[in-house]
Amino acid sequence: MTRKALVTGASGFIGQHLAKYLRQIGWDVRCLVRPTSNKAPFEKDGFELIEGSLSDLESLQRAVEGTDAVFHLAGATKALRKKTLWDVNESGSRLLAQACADARTPPTLVAVSSLAAGGPLVAMKPGEDVPQTYRLGRYRVRRETDPTEPVSNYGRSKLAGERAIAAFADQVPISIVRPPIVIGPGDRDGFEMFRTISTMGLHLVPGWWPSLFSVIHVEDLAQTLATVAVHGERCSPRTGCLEHAREATPDEYGQGVYFVSDPETVTYAELGKMIGRAIGKTKVRCIQVPPRVVRATAMINQGLSYLRGKPHILGVDKSREAIANGWACDPGKLLRAGELQLKNDLQTRLNQTASWYREHGWL
Repeated sequence: MTRKALVTGASGFIGQHLAKYLRQIGWDVRCLVRPTSNKAPFEKDGFELIEGSLSDLESLQRAVEGTDAVFHLAGATKALRKKTLWDVNESGSRLLAQACADARTPPTLVAVSSLAAGGPLVAMKPGEDVPQTYRLGRYRVRRETDPTEPVSNYGRSKLAGERAIAAFADQVPISIVRPPIVIGPGDRDGFEMFRTISTMGLHLVPGWWPSLFSVIHVEDLAQTLATVAVHGERCSPRTGCLEHAREATPDEYGQGVYFVSDPETVTYAELGKMIGRAIGKTKVRCIQVPPRVVRATAMINQGLSYLRGKPHILGVDKSREAIANGWACDPGKLLRAGELQLKNDLQTRLNQTASWYREHGWL
């Protein structure tokens, strides 16, 4: 029997790749789009489109009805006002979960959150045994069972969205996926790293000390999301899926939550050098940027954002993430379950991304 999916945020970078991947593996795909969204890419490929909004419960109920799985990617990553992040990432997620619960047969809800909701690297406990590749100094990568420690309003709003969705775990099968940096064809945010290295041979590294980072290619993320929708672990109806639930047992901490990333962790400087190799730069100069300079630059950007009426990629809120002690996670839970199957290593994925940028005239 053919499965039917709803993808929110389908017009975004990840959403477009996921919608196309689902079609490739035989799913019928319905896309929730705003009236102002560019519908041309979906209309020519035969996707079913439903106009709606995360603030409109009735449109969400229409979009959800008759689906087997809902992939929730719509969200705000940056905004001029803090309230906007909560309106979209928390309130919008709650309404979508409500729409799923209201359906005659509630679909599986796969919510795409962010590593920012979990938090940066974790301080190791005395005697803790951590593989060398998953630690740096006194810090290690983050796992699903670690207490959440977001450092930005964006991260806190995504965590609030997770909690809003998890409240419906007794009515809807729910899984939450937290990706780190996502790269791949069409990614405009990640392109800035490629562009700076290509044009100037420079890679700006926030902070004074090395820190670990995780990366996932968008095609690997899409494949993982589809697998989680069919075979994944679900949030506990008794405790939700969040580690802070007081009544949860240790075995239930993080139930239904997944970190997804390439198993290879790198420092931000190493990532810049790998991008350099991908675009044919034999030498990449990595420049450490002091935290105070990052904060000052972010404040200037924030001021310009208010004047232009458009948030900057490095505003004050994002600067809090930039100067944190690293953003890396352990995908072991997915790997052990066989739900993360990577066909290429990280360098190959960076090479493929660079090739796409060149072929489309971005580089």
